[in-house]
Amino acid sequence: MAQARDDGFARLVERDLDRVHRFLRSLVRDEDLARDLTHDTFLRLRRLRPDRDGELPTAAYVFACARHAAVDHWRRQRTRKDAEPHLATDLAPPATADAPLHVSELRAALDRALGLLDEEHRAVFLLSEVEGLRYGEIAEALGIPPGTVASRKHHATQRLRRELERMGHAL
Repeated sequence: MAQARDDGFARLVERDLDRVHRFLRSLVRDEDLARDLTHDTFLRLRRLRPDRDGELPTAAYVFACARHAAVDHWRRQRTRKDAEPHLATDLAPPATADAPLHVSELRAALDRALGLLDEEHRAVFLLSEVEGLRYGEIAEALGIPPGTVASRKHHATQRLRRELERMGHAL
């Protein structure tokens, strides 16, 4: 029984580790903190997830745990009167010597535009566009109705489009 649980957890880590880390890094904009929160997320999953005959939790469940880890971190920071979380993302590929300069400029503009979204809209946008979750999965992960997911995604997309156009990057 314990071996089956260990095997199931290993499959979960293999399936979701990179996605969860990428999502958390995009929320907290700090590689070390994202790594710590990813570790915390999987510790929670290991501790809280009952054995269900090797069945892996849904992606929505995993991302909900990740988001809760980030929110818990921010709450602890606020109680210590530390800086508020700084949010950004790594949606565009990193610029290389071969990549045109405009890619790095667009990436920086996208980072700035995403930083203007509130956490609720940003999380919906990232889970949809970066992680590829469906609205129902996002709704489950964030504990909101699917209609709210659709609305937040629409408003986030419109705001990003306006901000990028204002910065001179028409899409």
